[in-house]
Amino acid sequence: MPRHRARRARIWSVWVGAVIAVTGVVVAAAVGYRVWRGTATAGEAASAPCERTIRAVTATSFAPVLRSLTPRLREGADCVNLQVTIADGRAAADRVNRTGADLWIPDDASWASIAGSIGLAETKGGAQGAVVATSPIYMVTDQATGAKLRAAGGSWIGLSRMVVDGPNTKLVVHDPAGAGDGLLGMGAAAEAVWLDKGMDTSALWLTEAKRATRIVTGTDSALPAAPGEVGLVPEYALTDNRPDMLLTAGTDHTALLRYTWLPTAAAAANADRNAGLNRIRRELGSPAGAAALAAAHLRGPDAAPLPDNGPARGPALTAKPFDALQQHHVEHVFATWYVEDRRTNVTVVVDVSGSMASPAPGSGKPLIDLVRQGCQSLGPLLPDDAKLGLWEFGTKLDGASDHRVLLPLGALDQSHRKSLGGAVGSLQVLKTGTGLYDTILSAYLAAQAAYQPGITNQVLLFTDGRNEDDPGGLTAEQLSAQLAAKADKNRPVLLSIVAFGQRPEANVLTQALKPVEGYVDPINTADEVAAVFIHVAAGGLHS
Repeated sequence: MPRHRARRARIWSVWVGAVIAVTGVVVAAAVGYRVWRGTATAGEAASAPCERTIRAVTATSFAPVLRSLTPRLREGADCVNLQVTIADGRAAADRVNRTGADLWIPDDASWASIAGSIGLAETKGGAQGAVVATSPIYMVTDQATGAKLRAAGGSWIGLSRMVVDGPNTKLVVHDPAGAGDGLLGMGAAAEAVWLDKGMDTSALWLTEAKRATRIVTGTDSALPAAPGEVGLVPEYALTDNRPDMLLTAGTDHTALLRYTWLPTAAAAANADRNAGLNRIRRELGSPAGAAALAAAHLRGPDAAPLPDNGPARGPALTAKPFDALQQHHVEHVFATWYVEDRRTNVTVVVDVSGSMASPAPGSGKPLIDLVRQGCQSLGPLLPDDAKLGLWEFGTKLDGASDHRVLLPLGALDQSHRKSLGGAVGSLQVLKTGTGLYDTILSAYLAAQAAYQPGITNQVLLFTDGRNEDDPGGLTAEQLSAQLAAKADKNRPVLLSIVAFGQRPEANVLTQALKPVEGYVDPINTADEVAAVFIHVAAGGLHS
């Protein structure tokens, strides 16, 4: 009998357990049904997904900041579901286009200058184009090289001289097209040269410095690996204490990465998405945003020191930051590193009047010899799909024309390169006048007629700056009027006049070329002649 009662008790226990289990499933289903129907309690409703989505593209080094703020952004009535795509360097602008992004935060403001037409909102002194974070770039090297750098002033201009003047100093940077610190690192040193010696010399320095630079790709560190190497490293990447390394910030300028807020025009014009952008902007400026920046080893917009950067803290920033690199400055860096960036249509026009037989200061060679050398050097700098032409000019060299075509504008295939050598060799000083103004107009119109979209179309003319012995030729005023009448914003031509010597006529030329924003480059030395041709290959002469 006891055994029978025990068996019935076990059956009862199993039956009650089953009822409880079924009841639990029914209750859970009912709750689930209520949630699905939108009748959940207040606590349940708070976990509902946010319906406002903002798509952002940002650099690898800034992504942790947005990731840190994502949970906070999902809260509240103005919540934002932030979707982040990581893209660095030159490819990021294309990613903004392809993803239909609402916001782009690149790791430097300079990227926007070469982004092309990707539909960014116009900068209006407000949030658009604002700097949301910064990171200084340090010169990092071994103690012995660091001592030499400090003896050279501890400056960017001092570093630039060490790189080209001595055989033992090498630069280490990330690929300039792949990361902001690579672009700004090389751009900062070139900018120091630009400010000291001008843009032609800066372009020449980049070409010489490239031979003394080790490029790092991917996520590998740009820290020096051998004595004599100087790494150009952003502060956020200095996570290890290296007592054998010396860090220098730059006593003349500070190279500063500027993480920039760039919403798209479409997002800024949409009330709902603009509200989402404003929410993100507020979070970045909040104490939580400041903490997220510090955790990523990034400084705030004011570049104030991090509260605690650990053992890798760099020296204080004492110099004014370089301005953000503008388009032409960025083009210098890219044209130096990547041959495809040197695609151009360029017609070189050379004065062959008597003054071109005079020697250039700093050289015993006549000016015409230096120009011949420059023309020969230009061909190898340009890719095969670039186009190059060569004219000479004086007065009445070809019937009534003041110019003569030595090499028609054509693609630099093997045949054209061979013809270039012969054409350059035929450049000789003649007993002739200088039909400068007529030739400028003819070259400009020819370049306009041969215009090719998507690349730089340019005329480079060498002269002593005088328009003389050309009876019946154009005056400066007439040239200006003709250029104004022929200018076409849909077929822009970069018109650059290299004038030897500081002559008053250069000022007259500058005024005459204003209708087409032409550029006059007065030069005085042999080195400047060589630099001009480098500069032409690096995007053309203009301010």
